This record gives sequence, structure tokens and C-alpha cells, in this order.
Amino acid sequence: MEDELLEKAERFIDRPKKEKRIHKDADLFKTYDEVFDQRTLKFLTQLISKHIIDTLDAPISTGKEANTFIATEPTGGRVVVKIFRVNTATFRALNKYIDGDSRFMNTKKSHVEVIYTWCRKEYQNLIRMCDADLRVPEPIHYFRNILVQDMVRLEDMPAPPLKECALDEEEAKEIYDFLMDFIRRSYIDAGLVHADLSEYNVLMGDDGPVVIDVGQAVLVDHPAAEEFLLRDINNVNRFFRQLEGKLDAKEYRKSIIEEARLK
Repeated sequence: MEDELLEKAERFIDRPKKEKRIHKDADLFKTYDEVFDQRTLKFLTQLISKHIIDTLDAPISTGKEANTFIATEPTGGRVVVKIFRVNTATFRALNKYIDGDSRFMNTKKSHVEVIYTWCRKEYQNLIRMCDADLRVPEPIHYFRNILVQDMVRLEDMPAPPLKECALDEEEAKEIYDFLMDFIRRSYIDAGLVHADLSEYNVLMGDDGPVVIDVGQAVLVDHPAAEEFLLRDINNVNRFFRQLEGKLDAKEYRKSIIEEARLK
């Protein structure tokens, strides 16, 4: 049975190379051997056997730590599968987001274990943010270095990042206010700081902006939480630098922290 599932995993991974239905950029396909090592293929068979996914349909993007794909569920629904690359070197710099997090005090320091922890960390952060009614993708399942989550759609296609969207002044003000409120509510209601909020980590979906890539988000009691909070605010101000009436980053950070203490 396991051999049959492994063969199925290998077949549906080959299919996007031929179809390229979502993107025609060949660079998205250069890292396939790096992403789909034998260990990850076996983990994918676990997701198939548990009826979490049935096929991978096409790549969406290649990030610093992970590749994302559209997948089809056994029921026919479409979800996103995020595969953290086991052989990437970038995770060496990410221990600072795990160290100091009380949820992962017993994490082993091997490269592979850090990756597995990172995947679990993103899943747990998504749950916390969803519980606080923040606009993030709904987490569905995770296993080792594979995260399955709801797909943010724009007209039934993967939503584009904010970086690629042209905004008029009114739209820019609405999204700026949304992101500043997201930062505040994440800190106060979810007890988290995103720690890497930027125009690359916001998708513009049918129902408005959705914040993604929350694996590095830290608890508010993390030693660097206030530093990361200020950085997120500054990143949003930088992207909307032409917008009038922006919040003072240090003062806004101070008000968020004070509001959290009074809650």
C-alpha cells in the first residue's frame, strides 16, 4: 500500500512540470529536486493516505524557506500546500525566532528538527491568529515539513501579493489602516508579533487583504518581541511612504504595548 501511495506522489509531482497551468516561469521548477527529496515524498504519501490532499496541481511561488503549491482535496476543493525545503541553508538564521519561545523550549538543534519545528510553529501561529479573528489563511493540517492551509483566492486563482498590486490613494489608506490594526490586534488579541510583515506577506484576495507567512511570528514575551513589533510598523510605513498621515512608529508601538498591559 505504501509503495502504491509513493508512486502516486511521484506521479502528481511530475504533472505540474508538464502542465504549468498557473505560472509559465521556468524558475519555479528549478528547485523540484531540492523540494521533493525521498523523505518529503514519503510525508506526502501520509497526507494522501489520510485524505488531506489528492494531487498537487501547480506551483504558486518559491520563497526563501519554502515552495507553495495549489493542491486538490479528495472532495475536489483547492488548498495550498507549503513545503519547507529540508536542504535549505536559510534556516540557520531562523533560530532567533524559535529560541526564547516558551512553546518550543525542547526543540532539538539539528537542521531537520528546526525545519519541522518551523512548520509546526507556523501552524500553531495560524491557529492563534484565527482564534483571534485575524485575517490569515485557515490552517488545515501539518506533517513534518509540510503545511496545508486554505487558499487565498482572487477570482478563483491564487491571490497576488500586495507588492504586485496598483492602489489608488483611497485603497492605499484602507490597506494601511488594516495592516496597522492587524499589528495591534495580533499583539493584543493573539499574543503574537508577526516579525516579518511586509508587502510580500500580504495577499490581496476577493474579500480584501490577508496576511501570510507567519512562521517567524513570536509570542509577545519573546526577548525580541518589541524590536520585531517596531520593525513591522516601520515596514508598513516604508511601503506606504507616499501616504499622508502615517502613524509614528515608536509612539504606535508604545500605545500597543500599553493597551496590552491594561487588558
